[in-house]
Amino acid sequence: MPTPDPTPRFIEVKSSKVSASELGDSGSSETVVKVQEDAVSCFLADREIRPNTKRVYERQLRRFQRWLKGKTWEQVTEWDLTCYKNYLKETPNQQRAGESLAPATINQAIAAIQSFFKWLSVKRYIQYNPVLTLEKVKAGPIEVKDLEIRTVRSLEEGLAFRGQLEVRDRALLETLKHGLRAEELSGLNVGDYHNEQLNIREAKWDSVGIVPLSPQAQGALDSYLGWRLRRGMDVSSEAPLFLSQSRRNWGERLGYRAIYNVIKDLAQNAGLEDIHPHRLRHTFGTQLIAEGMNPEFARKLMRIKSPQVFERYSKRGLEQRSKEAFYEIVGQSKSGLFGTAETPSINEP
Repeated sequence: MPTPDPTPRFIEVKSSKVSASELGDSGSSETVVKVQEDAVSCFLADREIRPNTKRVYERQLRRFQRWLKGKTWEQVTEWDLTCYKNYLKETPNQQRAGESLAPATINQAIAAIQSFFKWLSVKRYIQYNPVLTLEKVKAGPIEVKDLEIRTVRSLEEGLAFRGQLEVRDRALLETLKHGLRAEELSGLNVGDYHNEQLNIREAKWDSVGIVPLSPQAQGALDSYLGWRLRRGMDVSSEAPLFLSQSRRNWGERLGYRAIYNVIKDLAQNAGLEDIHPHRLRHTFGTQLIAEGMNPEFARKLMRIKSPQVFERYSKRGLEQRSKEAFYEIVGQSKSGLFGTAETPSINEP
């Protein structure tokens, strides 16, 4: 005897979306924000990126998330992104009063958002990727930020007024002259200095690598480490390469702000203004090109992946080399174009 068909049992499958009624009256945005946070956390955990890049992405995505005021990622439109980009353009620069955010800072935020929404789309958490038409802002004219050699010499002269800080600050200045960022210098350990070079293990945009040092920089670092050793200070491989000598933070790692202040103090002693550590990085790139180094080699030494970014550091050096090359050609010219040889008039038969 055939058995009867079983009675069907219907199972309700709820959508992953959170409706307004489900949120209730108590803080409807809290649940949405939780969902948003989970997506950002999953994205950061899923990506194989360096810790510094991860921190930048998280900071930028959380900022965008707050601006959305509870809107879900699926609800974000192209117009939202346009409005957010305009919002960033109008946001004041906290470090430079009276100025807006730099194009590079805005493009950093856009890059984080583009990467995140691409991930959402690939994972099929959203049906349409709204960032496909989002364009980065155009950078303004390249601003020359390198220092003249006489200005660097003035900073060096200021070391004589640093008292017990002179040995450390001389090593610090000599190291910065090799194109390191201040945060890279802060993160160095004693063990990162060996074989006449520095090993940059953590850097902005994963620009890690080796920095060869001049004999002058090596001598300054050796003198500083010897000074520390004689005073019983830690010089083990895991110890910070540069230590604070202030009463409050004696023996601790010298931070970015302290490095910034060292250069500002040296500049003040020399009667100079608008001098900060990153200008020494610009000076390094400019001088490598001005003194004839192959631009590809110079870019490698500065650990810059993009030729467009490298142009910010090499612009004046290229201009100087081009000018020198021009006068060299003029002096050797045999064509008569520059008036160095007698040639018949163009109207002569």
